[in-house]
Amino acid sequence: MTPPPLARSLAPLPEESLPGFLLRLAHRLNRSPGRIANLCGLAAYERRPPAYHLIGLPDDIATTFAAATRLSRAEANDLTLRRYASTYPPLANAQGHSTINMVIQREYWVFNPSSRYCPECLSGDGSPVQAAFGGPWKLSWHLPVVFACPLHHRLLEVVCPQCGNVLGGATQNRGSLIREPQRDDLHPLQCRNPASEQRAAGKRREVCGARLDTAPQTSGSHLSATERARLIDLQERLDRRLAPAPAEPAAGEPGDPFPDLILAAQLIKLSWPAGADFSPTHATAALIDAHAAPITAILDGPLATTSKYLRMADLRPAPNDPATCGALLLASDTLLGDREPSSLRERVQPLVQAAYERSSKRAYQILRGTEVSASLARSLVRRRQIFHAGGSSRGPGRLRVPSRDCAFSPEEVPQLLPQAWFEDHLAHLIDHMLQVNSGTVRHLRRAASLKLMEMTAGGTWAECAETLGMPRGSAAGTLAVLDGAMPSDLWEEFEAGVERIAAELDISPNRVNYARRRRTMAIWRMPAHDWPELCNGIPKLGRLARQAPDFATVLVWVEVTQSEHLNCPLLATAALSRQDRRLLVDQVAQFLTPANQKAGRLELRRRLDLYAASLAVRCDSAPPGVFGQVCQLQSDWSVIGEVWDEADTDPVRVS
Repeated sequence: MTPPPLARSLAPLPEESLPGFLLRLAHRLNRSPGRIANLCGLAAYERRPPAYHLIGLPDDIATTFAAATRLSRAEANDLTLRRYASTYPPLANAQGHSTINMVIQREYWVFNPSSRYCPECLSGDGSPVQAAFGGPWKLSWHLPVVFACPLHHRLLEVVCPQCGNVLGGATQNRGSLIREPQRDDLHPLQCRNPASEQRAAGKRREVCGARLDTAPQTSGSHLSATERARLIDLQERLDRRLAPAPAEPAAGEPGDPFPDLILAAQLIKLSWPAGADFSPTHATAALIDAHAAPITAILDGPLATTSKYLRMADLRPAPNDPATCGALLLASDTLLGDREPSSLRERVQPLVQAAYERSSKRAYQILRGTEVSASLARSLVRRRQIFHAGGSSRGPGRLRVPSRDCAFSPEEVPQLLPQAWFEDHLAHLIDHMLQVNSGTVRHLRRAASLKLMEMTAGGTWAECAETLGMPRGSAAGTLAVLDGAMPSDLWEEFEAGVERIAAELDISPNRVNYARRRRTMAIWRMPAHDWPELCNGIPKLGRLARQAPDFATVLVWVEVTQSEHLNCPLLATAALSRQDRRLLVDQVAQFLTPANQKAGRLELRRRLDLYAASLAVRCDSAPPGVFGQVCQLQSDWSVIGEVWDEADTDPVRVS
């Protein structure tokens, strides 16, 4: 049943929070805030208005509250943190329905149940209504990233100057919008903290009652004017991004700064004092040190390894003290700095390494549990040589970020780097390798394809191999071989060569969808009548000309898809016995060996390449889904036949 409207109400002040509005309205009506909350539908079944209403009001409660207070639905919702849901991402996943969830939300920088405050803002603007009931308790003061008041050029306060306790919010993990909600004898600007936990029988518990609009400046009072100015400048920049219509980010800044800032802050805390150099002054570093020292003492102590359940209340949340919080965010902002990939990685990686050495489990949970910008995500990834390092491939929040911005897609990466690309960009590496054998070129081409896939799809080398349809064992073997054959500086040259290939792919107007070719050719077999035509007129082929078409199927599949012959789907079919498969693999390997490319074999290779080129054109030009039938994947013999007699150049290779 909808309660009737209150006899009188108030217009919300600019930026006012829900608890601040309730305090002012209760004072005007000479009722307790708890009674007003009950009459407005905010505490129908509870003695206290729950703190999770600060995150957002459910639709039915918002309708009831708006009707009772004579506000519009928009005005009612603007009293809650829903106002910042579009500009402050941690609020997007907040669940405003559980008191237990209050602790979790604080850990992930969602909001502060207690309110920071600016005494000058609370004193009001001199208007009659603010002179009587005080200025606004601002909604943004509940956000962990708001630690200063640029309007009055000061840091916010968080404790009462008289009792020394944090204002309002949660007590023993039970959230309430307002402390002592049943008290009706306090001004909205008085501290409502209990003076003691004991109360006499039949009497109200004593409260502090100090006026907060006259509180002296204590937070950051030991900082110099220059240090406070830097903190306030950061706050102004954050406030612009918190606005409902945020300003466009400057060049090099991420579209949304808050996830990056928060993760950088967590990284600095977990790796402290590794990130001390990013704090601009000794005074701001001392603030962070005082906050992080108890955390590092526990993580570096014996309990970190002997206790199965080790909980640290200050590991994840933002610091309560506004000056400390501002100092931590200022160091985070310095750490992020410019977004040039190599310099950002150079700054971030030592902290990542220190965090993993201190507590690998917590580092993984923190660094992989937040969606951040691509530039920061890339800088966080640990590497094995030039590849993303391994780790859990199924855990929640697992990082799989492309290692560069690519115009080409994962589908356009071949399983085995084409020989022509290798010759242009990577062949010179062989002259500087420590060990070289017949498989070296294959390993380099295979590793290059893995790196191209990482560039466009992200993930570990094992995940890249899976995406390419390459056995994980093959990829692991390649990396093991190259590890022993290439010094570190040669790995850097290898990465530079693959980067050149990626740059050419970015600007190429005719990129090939190799994934589509692999899907299309998976069921293709060499037509029985085509194989004799391919061999016709070539002398000294011997038993090759008498081979079943399976031999040609593998060779054409390799050329069309630019893959390794061992991965051909034909070799995995049940139609081939183990002995037949082994024999076929050996024959194909011998045929592809460069030393055997002469005389009749060379001519056959040339014809097979022309055949594959024609087939590749048909794969690329036909509409998707056409190649469900094998008969549609035959080459255009009228064209190929004309070319055989006229071509006197090197074999045509599929690009």
